Amino acid sequence: MQLFSGEQFQKAWSDLPPQLRDSPFLEARKAGLTLKLESLQATGSYKVRAAHTLVRDRDPNANGIALSSSGNFAGAFTWAADQLKAQAHLVVTPSVKQRKMDLAKLYPCRVHLCGPTYESRFEKLDELQKLGIESIDHRTNHKVFLGHSTVGWECLREKSKFERVLIPVSTGGLAVGVASALRWGGFKGEILGVQPAGNPTLFESWKANTPVRSETANTVCDALTATSVPQQTFDLIKGLLDGILSVREESVMRAVGFLALEEGVVAEPGACVGIAALLAQQRPWNGSLCLITGRNLDSATLLEGVHAWTSRPA
Repeated sequence: MQLFSGEQFQKAWSDLPPQLRDSPFLEARKAGLTLKLESLQATGSYKVRAAHTLVRDRDPNANGIALSSSGNFAGAFTWAADQLKAQAHLVVTPSVKQRKMDLAKLYPCRVHLCGPTYESRFEKLDELQKLGIESIDHRTNHKVFLGHSTVGWECLREKSKFERVLIPVSTGGLAVGVASALRWGGFKGEILGVQPAGNPTLFESWKANTPVRSETANTVCDALTATSVPQQTFDLIKGLLDGILSVREESVMRAVGFLALEEGVVAEPGACVGIAALLAQQRPWNGSLCLITGRNLDSATLLEGVHAWTSRPA
């Protein structure tokens, strides 16, 4: 399954500002493990790549551009809008993490509060679209996937160093983008999505071979809270990935502590699910590449992760 051409991948990558390209690959102290540190991006998350792509290619005749986010995309989106002199509109639920909203509000934006459910975010976007504001559904938008693909484009250069890639998933857009670039470049290894057990939407959908909607998301991974996935995105995921793994919430917090203390990497829980899968021995460490997708967490969560790791059974 091929979404984009090689020329499109290359152009998407080349059109990013230099500061957003080439996040580091870290050869971990844990033998055989490689980390791709998107957590070191300008806004602390891989989302800034897609945000810049979206805002750069926005509709010049619209009354601004709108996006819904549970946190990381919000900060990336307002940063990109400020850089590119666009009017940003954010749709958020009442449960959005305050730290992530504070990061988003570092730059000019108008915030629109929606209802408490995941689906209410997209209902609010529909309302804004009717007001002449270009509204982006990140779950299905191919510009979003193309922005995400620039991570995979960089991974292609290192593909001889790993046998599998573990990618945090919520709606699965990052996995679609990364996998499309890797498959285009001839990567034959495993590409796996990883999801916390507190929100198993994609994990259950994969098992059922059809999108399954969850009633609620109860997870420490505030970046991975989608309770539904559109059919068209699910079809892309099925065509590009080899599977979806589920990890326990306790394993996620241990992974936060593992990265901080053993590898010197600060990462938020949603970015650590690949490490959690390795800690749970779902796949071998050797030959694994984990995408570390964000670092935006509060001090209490970091301390909880450190405690979870240091108090592990001998």
